[in-house]
Amino acid sequence: MRFACLRSEVGSPAWQDDQVPQRQSPTVRRRRLALTLRQLRDRAGITSAEAARRVDHDASWLSRIETAEVRPHPNDVRALLALYGVKGDQAEAVIAVARQAKQRGWWQRYSDVLPDWFAAYVGMESEASVIRTYECQMVPGLLQTEEYARAAFEAAPVPMRDDEVERQVALRMERQTILSVDDPPLLRVVIDEGAARRMVGGPEVLHRQLNRLIEDSTKSNVQIQLLPYSAGVGFDGSFVILDFPPIPEPYPDAAEERMVYVDTLTGALYLDRPSEIAAYAAAHEQLQAQALAPKPTRDTLRAIAAELIT
Repeated sequence: MRFACLRSEVGSPAWQDDQVPQRQSPTVRRRRLALTLRQLRDRAGITSAEAARRVDHDASWLSRIETAEVRPHPNDVRALLALYGVKGDQAEAVIAVARQAKQRGWWQRYSDVLPDWFAAYVGMESEASVIRTYECQMVPGLLQTEEYARAAFEAAPVPMRDDEVERQVALRMERQTILSVDDPPLLRVVIDEGAARRMVGGPEVLHRQLNRLIEDSTKSNVQIQLLPYSAGVGFDGSFVILDFPPIPEPYPDAAEERMVYVDTLTGALYLDRPSEIAAYAAAHEQLQAQALAPKPTRDTLRAIAAELIT
């Protein structure tokens, strides 16, 4: 399934709506709900057309729910669960996720500068348990200094007003707070040497950015590896793989959510087919194997930074 555009704390025996984790994301809740409802329908052996008819809707309505295009009303979710034979605490857990999916995420404060296709990514990133990324053009957004980010936005192919640049920078800085919360994601980064050398903002800005990478690479939840020129071609495009933690019982068993994000010229691709995820996961593993280990990476970054001030 391609989308262009969960973790929860479950009480026992019942799920309380206010028992949610620090990094709850309505985007992840909506996707998790869509996946769960689709899997429950398949297990019940009911076609989408029949399920929709039995709850007084048409097939397109259910299709939009099962592809996370719309947020279903909790009462509709309850009706579908009853049809699929899901009752008691399990049903209440799913309905609670449906309610949480209708909440607003913090990133919606930036809707004036945040396109829908990237808002989906920010929402998923905010609750990911593992973030694996390969960057061949620039330092990843989660590791950028404020001045580096500002220089990047100011040099964007589509010109921005000064106030738009500042809003974009503020959004990027707020995204970075996930790395310092009590339950931060694991960040596994491979950066092409060309991205580390690209002169964004001038020598002084890049020098401070490289020092930031060196500092961040010592954090327990951050691993940074540099793919040197000597490694050869590398990979021809940047990408991110997001892993999401499973929802504890009594939530019904569901496949663990994983997503690949790929930038395009006019938007982004969100890939979740097992074959697509496996291909990108294998590519990231290969890039890690070809890249320098964390300590040699720090040594090389120091050497590159030193070249900028000589």
